Amino acid sequence: MKHPIEELNRWIKQAGHDLEAAQIDFKNKFFADACYSAEQAAQKALKGYLYFKGSPLVWKHSVKELASECVGYDNAFSEFLETGKILDQYYIPTRYPDVLAPPAVPFESYTENQAVEAIELAGKILDKVVSAAT
Repeated sequence: MKHPIEELNRWIKQAGHDLEAAQIDFKNKFFADACYSAEQAAQKALKGYLYFKGSPLVWKHSVKELASECVGYDNAFSEFLETGKILDQYYIPTRYPDVLAPPAVPFESYTENQAVEAIELAGKILDKVVSAAT
């Protein structure tokens, strides 16, 4: 069995790295990449929390669904259900051209405002996980 605190720390560390990557992508005006990395940071933070709480396997990739599972342990995570809907939009379409209507390509399709929001929302999730686990 995984040690809950060690596993949480691994996921939090990776989530922090992903959030930093989102910030670097943002500075370089890679807005689609920033949105994706922010989504990944949120997803990994929530997975870390679920492992911390004893979930044996966490296979979901939806931030909204992961937040919903976290609500089972702490109702304060319910504030991230709407956040999850926003971040879930950045999981696949930010990377694959065949998800967007032609002639659109992901790296040209996301805005500075979307990247700012995604980074902000992911940061709030990461902060909540860290505070809820201490």
